[in-house]
Amino acid sequence: MDLRQLRYFVAVAERGSISLAAQSVHIAQPALTRQIQALEEELGTAVFERTTRGVHLTEAGKQLLVDANRLLGDATAAMERAQRAGRGEIGHLTIALPVMLTLRSLLADALRLFRRDAPGVSLTLSHLLSDAQIELLPTGRLDAGFTLFRPLDDPAFKGIPIYSEKMLVAYPADWHWDNGGPDSLRELAGRDFIWLPRHAAPVWHDRLIHCFFKAGFVPRSSIQGVDVGSMLTLVAAGLGCTVLPDSATRAAPPTVAFKELPDLDVVQHWELVWRADNQSAPLERFIDIVTNHVADPGRRLV
Repeated sequence: MDLRQLRYFVAVAERGSISLAAQSVHIAQPALTRQIQALEEELGTAVFERTTRGVHLTEAGKQLLVDANRLLGDATAAMERAQRAGRGEIGHLTIALPVMLTLRSLLADALRLFRRDAPGVSLTLSHLLSDAQIELLPTGRLDAGFTLFRPLDDPAFKGIPIYSEKMLVAYPADWHWDNGGPDSLRELAGRDFIWLPRHAAPVWHDRLIHCFFKAGFVPRSSIQGVDVGSMLTLVAAGLGCTVLPDSATRAAPPTVAFKELPDLDVVQHWELVWRADNQSAPLERFIDIVTNHVADPGRRLV
């Protein structure tokens, strides 16, 4: 007994006539008769009582009609769910968001558009530093993440640029300078620095440190921060200076001053990154949303 036979059976049961049912399912009447006979032989009982006025359900047929409608409904629903999953309309995604308060607007745009486009896809969101995201992506525990960097020579990853942002020196506004503020990194030698621990983001840490190596000194770390928000708070408290993205100026209190320095030549290039062999349809849909509505290689937060 297969779904096709059940559909034929239901057609006959609903119309009370094999000839009318044959027309509705678009097969010849003799072929439909053979299908019903094969069904009855498999069941070992008659499902129809034949009369000169048509066919009527037997008790076995009445029970089969209830079960057949349920099975056909389940099959249709299963087909629709499979089709929706193939289109990325249902499923589940795990997305990592950066530990960056300044990205809230951009990420909110992406998530709002995706929810509107694919309301049947459930989301698990987490805040992770870039290094942690790169470690989790190959394991399958993370589908995609907004990250500051990825191994560009590693074919296991793919990514699309979101935006780029210059870096500034942030320092307590009441610090004294002979010329009103620093003009190079070298003028920060001897000052206390608020620094991100290397184990939290080794690649980014080393990029920043390289700038200071070129300036001839290693920053004197007086205290360690966790993210942009905490480091900005520590600078506002007068505990030291640090390096922050340009967008941090929007959330900074008046006790924090910022300066763009020519030898601080690092730029943050944010991307949406995923594992190259991840064939998830919801992920492809999310990537399309970000690509078409959010991502912009030349975009900077203002």
